[in-house]
Amino acid sequence: MWWNGSLDESPEIFEYFTDYGLRLIIDTALGSPQRCLKVLDQLNNSNKAINDLNWVRLKNWRESLAMIFDPPSRRPILDHVTDIDIDIAGDHMIQALFLISWISDKLGWSFLRVERDTESTKIEFERINGEIISTSINPLSLGNPSIHLGQVIGLRLISKISEVQKNNTCVILGCESVECMRLEAGGMANMELIEQVVPNSFSTSEYDVSKLLGSSRGNTSPLFENSIKIALQIFNGLNN
Repeated sequence: MWWNGSLDESPEIFEYFTDYGLRLIIDTALGSPQRCLKVLDQLNNSNKAINDLNWVRLKNWRESLAMIFDPPSRRPILDHVTDIDIDIAGDHMIQALFLISWISDKLGWSFLRVERDTESTKIEFERINGEIISTSINPLSLGNPSIHLGQVIGLRLISKISEVQKNNTCVILGCESVECMRLEAGGMANMELIEQVVPNSFSTSEYDVSKLLGSSRGNTSPLFENSIKIALQIFNGLNN
């Protein structure tokens, strides 16, 4: 079943169909973050196959970031990550939560705390050795926004392996249509700078669904399942 609309709309009808559907396609860019994560939690606990178009659109970002660290010489950078900033179009934070959750899951970080101020959402994780990683989700107003609410448009990852700035690393990913000058500010040019452009994913929902049906076996991705659990921890922390 493909729910082609906001998850805020007609919850009774949605619940009726999800009781009988074995594979559900939804879009967590459509609907309030609280409702979207509640639906994901319920579906995850019901052992139904979940496909989320909002997660599908993150594929280019996940692949681009993973490719940067493919060379063995760059693997040690991941053990010394101290900061991650994610810029999004608008203030719908679900896709950014997925990306941060995926990174933390892959690197074995534990969620510690989260707080929101007027400009951003700050999330802290802890590495197995006790070191703290600070991450933030930064909503930006764009003159020509994506058709998808909360689309990730930029990422900055800082790894500090030394007290000497030039021995440290700053990774910047940016989408094709947005400048990354903001992410390059703050002395990052003194570090080793790795920059990459991520192809835009501004396709229609119909295209995303057809692509999903052509490539998926119809089960919930284990990576997505783990990201849902961490995203729920973070979001629930905002409301505690």
